[in-house]
Amino acid sequence: AVGPFATETLRQPADYRRQFEQRHAVLLPDLFDSRLLDKLLDRCGSASFAEDQVDRIGTREIEAPQIVGPTINVLLNRAPLLRWVEAATGCGPLDRVEGRLVQTRANGTDSLDWHADTFDPLRRLAMTIDLSPARFEGGHFELRDARSREILFAHRHDRSGSAVIFDVAGGLEHRVLPVGGGGPRRVF
Repeated sequence: AVGPFATETLRQPADYRRQFEQRHAVLLPDLFDSRLLDKLLDRCGSASFAEDQVDRIGTREIEAPQIVGPTINVLLNRAPLLRWVEAATGCGPLDRVEGRLVQTRANGTDSLDWHADTFDPLRRLAMTIDLSPARFEGGHFELRDARSREILFAHRHDRSGSAVIFDVAGGLEHRVLPVGGGGPRRVF
């Protein structure tokens, strides 16, 4: 549970290790302390967004200027969380988390096609955290084996504060399907 001043381990990482080994992803249903989550959702509600075209992958909006994203970066870069993620995934050592607030809208065009985040050789894992202001249709996240095209993990964020940690190793690809209605789908 990531709180405003400390991070507390509520579940043992070994409980997640097998799932990560089999599916290359784990779901954390409640990453943030509920009071902190409420504050983050409130700040996300007043965030400004700008169009972002991701070369050959798709479109979305990113927070601009970045205010909420850097705050979440600070919260997630605590040693207890990094050590827990290392133990839960077998990936490490991890030294930092970097991310930003993004959203996909129900506009028929926002989505991210299959891609791999292997452009940075030091990047080992990725994470999405649901910070959506309202429920939405579609917007599923999918992770697959690039060679066989077998879906290894699929998830639709439907609970604010839930997080997916997934592997970005070679041979894996992921995508975000279009949001069909409601939303937007907003994640860190």
